[in-house]
Amino acid sequence: MQYNREGLYHLITRALKRNTFTAAEDIEVVVLGEDILLLGSVSDADLIPEAVATVEAVAPFLHVYSQLRVRDERDQSVRA
Repeated sequence: MQYNREGLYHLITRALKRNTFTAAEDIEVVVLGEDILLLGSVSDADLIPEAVATVEAVAPFLHVYSQLRVRDERDQSVRA
């Protein structure tokens, strides 16, 4: 199945917003063909694989790469 870039972006962002675990997180999506890059920060390390799995569920042919970081809630900075 072939999707256009805007269509994939819309499907992915909608899936992340519908997932109650990732809906409030600061996740940016970059679509490069079948490669999807997740950027930004999340409040807990367990949300990184949750976000990746959510995107992978959109379409089985996607290659998802995460550069998500965990926010340090004490000082509002981001740690790797």
